[in-house]
Amino acid sequence: MRDTLPFRRGDVSWTVGREPVLGLAAAPTLLLQVCHPLVAAGVARYSEFESDPFARLWRTLDVQLKLAYARPEVSRRQAERLRRVHERVRGFSDEGIPYRALDPELLLWVWATLVHGQITVFELAFGRLREDVRETFYQEQKLIAHACGVPEGYCPDSYAGFRRYFDRVLRTELRATPTALRVIELGRSAPGLPRPLGAAYGQVNLVAAGALLPRGLRDALGVPWSPRRERAFQAMLSANRAAARLIPAAIRHRPADHLVNRDGPLRLFAAGKALAEPRA
Repeated sequence: MRDTLPFRRGDVSWTVGREPVLGLAAAPTLLLQVCHPLVAAGVARYSEFESDPFARLWRTLDVQLKLAYARPEVSRRQAERLRRVHERVRGFSDEGIPYRALDPELLLWVWATLVHGQITVFELAFGRLREDVRETFYQEQKLIAHACGVPEGYCPDSYAGFRRYFDRVLRTELRATPTALRVIELGRSAPGLPRPLGAAYGQVNLVAAGALLPRGLRDALGVPWSPRRERAFQAMLSANRAAARLIPAAIRHRPADHLVNRDGPLRLFAAGKALAEPRA
């Protein structure tokens, strides 16, 4: 199994992480992150989510793609860039609890939401992975965790351990933070997009969040859910499965390849001015 980044053909992550259907994980992944009170505090202070509620997630995904699939020197540069950005993110939550972005526990949770989002949506779209393949994917993803600053030994040893860790954080540490509630409110209209397109994009995000968030958190956040929305989500998955049967992987993966090979940081639908460096 690979022991250095980037991933290459033959790695499980090479297949899983570049599928367009993973875009459905964007909204629930972001919400899982900002339902952690200390992550939410950093996002509220250091990101421009009021003008672009998904900006932080797009930049995180951009860095993750380059870490995972770019040329080795680009992958190393992204890891260093991420470390520099995180160094300045520190402060106190509304409850007076200190936080810093380089806290291994916070880095671990943000990374965990990305792993969870990838494997959940991939399996919903393409079927359950074999246990050994899922384990290999998880072990590969630890390379991303370490490149993002998670120290050796912090990641659970196995995928089973990862699931126990993930479920424990869901039960004991997450809540409907003001930042998460504001992200949902802003995400309904997607600032920076023309009104009809923004509304449609917001609805896709709400449907995906409703489908993929745990029920208790979904209800606490007030994300609407109904049989009609469940059918809409299943239709999205079916469309992706149909496209995968008709479109070769080399073509399906071109959007991810384009993002990996572009020089500038990823900014989608942003209403504010571009940043010289990505925020946290």
